Amino acid sequence: MRLVYASESRLVEVNRRSELARMIATAQRLNADNHVTGFLLATPRAFAQVLEGEAANVAETYGRIVVDPRHANLRLLAQEPIERRGFADWSMALSEQDETNDFIFSLFGVSPEADLYDQPADTLLDLAGELAGRIR
Repeated sequence: MRLVYASESRLVEVNRRSELARMIATAQRLNADNHVTGFLLATPRAFAQVLEGEAANVAETYGRIVVDPRHANLRLLAQEPIERRGFADWSMALSEQDETNDFIFSLFGVSPEADLYDQPADTLLDLAGELAGRIR
């Protein structure tokens, strides 16, 4: 199963990098234990994430995210069966919008006026796939 969601970020700039590192480390550990794979996109104001795996494991993972105080106003954008995983190489990978990949984010319509939270699932999947191909 593949699940795609977007949320508003409650991270503050002061500790943003360390908190993102902590989020990824925890996700990688839990996802590896539960055979969940995925990709997290982050901007200063929002998150979007693709989760893949067995339906029960993905649902359990999403359940933890729903109650995580670092996320606000979660939007479940897609939840569908898949034949094969698109992000099978990572228990969780991260691409944060920064000066090195801002152009790629903008090619997919992500801007201060239209952040990750405002994008449809197919755009987020395409963006994650593009960025994943660049970090392999």
